[in-house]
Amino acid sequence: MKKLKLVLFSLFLMFIPFKLVLAASFSLSSTTKQVSPGQTFTIKVGGDAIGRVNLSVTNGKLSTSSVWVEQNYVNVSVTAGASGSVVVVATPEVGFSDSDANIYNPGQRSVTINISSSSNSNSNTNTNSNKPNPGNNTPKKSDNNDLASLKVDKGTLSPSFQSSKLEYSLDLPSDTKEIKIDGQATDNKAKIEGLGTKKLEPGNNDIKIIVTAENGNKKTYIIHAYVLEEPDIFMNYKNKEIGIVKNLKNITIPEGFTKENLTFNDKEITTFKKGEIILIYGQNEEKEKSFYIFDKEKNELLNKFVLLKINNQFYNIIDYSQENNNSLEKITINDLEIECSVLEKDNNYCLINAIDDSGNKKEYIYEKREGTMQLFSNSLNYCEQEKTKKVVFPYILNGIFIILIGIMSWLLIKEKRGSKHEKTS
Repeated sequence: MKKLKLVLFSLFLMFIPFKLVLAASFSLSSTTKQVSPGQTFTIKVGGDAIGRVNLSVTNGKLSTSSVWVEQNYVNVSVTAGASGSVVVVATPEVGFSDSDANIYNPGQRSVTINISSSSNSNSNTNTNSNKPNPGNNTPKKSDNNDLASLKVDKGTLSPSFQSSKLEYSLDLPSDTKEIKIDGQATDNKAKIEGLGTKKLEPGNNDIKIIVTAENGNKKTYIIHAYVLEEPDIFMNYKNKEIGIVKNLKNITIPEGFTKENLTFNDKEITTFKKGEIILIYGQNEEKEKSFYIFDKEKNELLNKFVLLKINNQFYNIIDYSQENNNSLEKITINDLEIECSVLEKDNNYCLINAIDDSGNKKEYIYEKREGTMQLFSNSLNYCEQEKTKKVVFPYILNGIFIILIGIMSWLLIKEKRGSKHEKTS
């Protein structure tokens, strides 16, 4: 028994020094205790721990505001201010741990470094030692990066200029080729970039005006200048002219389609293709922009196009032709306006026109409450089968009923004949 106790006690002692060796540590230190104004020195932060440490400084500048410590020490450069003392504080983030991944919360560490002034060492030459020497105080640089005014020589900014508002809209006529921008900073020590004459393209133009404060802080004002686009290529669609939009940089290309350039009436136009479907982007006489299906062989527009996604499945939706005699309505599905042919018997259902990637037209039935789509032909087959069942089933019942009556009649006749035979005998 004594031997067993001795063995257990020995094992217990083996684990005690192991835990002590792996004890976590965290510290912050400086390579110097005193620096001159504006001097750069080094601090060391780290220890036997793992995690991110955030750094802050008073009366100085850090080369970085945070470091990653992983059982090591990291050097960080600090530039001292003009006078007084520099105080650096190191704060571990949540999740700081020891080498065994155990949560370790050592708290903040700080270090203070005195800033020596050259005037202190030469105090005998100063007739009034209590009076500060203005030559030793570096003035603080301004951080003001506001605009005091912002003007354009064409159009009107919306909203009206305010130094606190950073974005503005500007609508311009189609013949606008350039615009002159003028502005002034609130602080005359700030610098402004982006003023002057700017060339414009049809469509959207983003113009940035950057104001840099004396201390280097930047602020960006943006003018969204829209130049009205006037197409020079037109195509007929339902007896209306559709102008081909030239500036396409801000449109969203339907998923699965790729850009392709084609020639139309000796002019190059941009199209989008998937399978046998070719799209162009145009605007009608009311300036409404949409995708249209383009027939390359006939050089004409066939249908308005919308790519609709329902339950992770894409549908190439097109509008109905003029020959469609059903009543049409526009419904909204997933924020898209879709043309729909109404079913008179049940307004919860409507028909939607579509084409597959091979260009074949198909019709889908859409259930509004559940938001589901299925091929209308399948729905018709199902309905026809149900109608057939409803029509045939009564005939089957009547047939069975007639057969049963026949069998019962035959049995009655047979029974009567048997009774007559018995009386005769």
